[in-house]
Amino acid sequence: MRTLLHTTFLCASLLAITSCCAECPPPPTTTTSAEATTPPVTLSAPVAMHLAVKGMHCDGCEGAICEKVSKLDGVTACTASHVSESVDVTAPPEQKDAIVAAIKKLGYKPE
Repeated sequence: MRTLLHTTFLCASLLAITSCCAECPPPPTTTTSAEATTPPVTLSAPVAMHLAVKGMHCDGCEGAICEKVSKLDGVTACTASHVSESVDVTAPPEQKDAIVAAIKKLGYKPE
């Protein structure tokens, strides 16, 4: 009985450590047909952008945002912080609306 209790506690602890928080939206799993068929466009030189983003709670939230944003054309860098509630992106300036839309699509609130 004692071994079962220890095993249960260990499993529950590992699950709690490796799980993302309950408030975090699930990462995207599919690509829409509009995203898949967008023709390539000539973009301006990348610039640094700083966005305030509400709703991040953990490292998983940060990773989900940067994973989605990094897939956009012209994005060369992405760093997110749930602590400072910000996302720093290096991308062509004309991609800002697409970056904001991608973050909103994940359920966060860019300002």
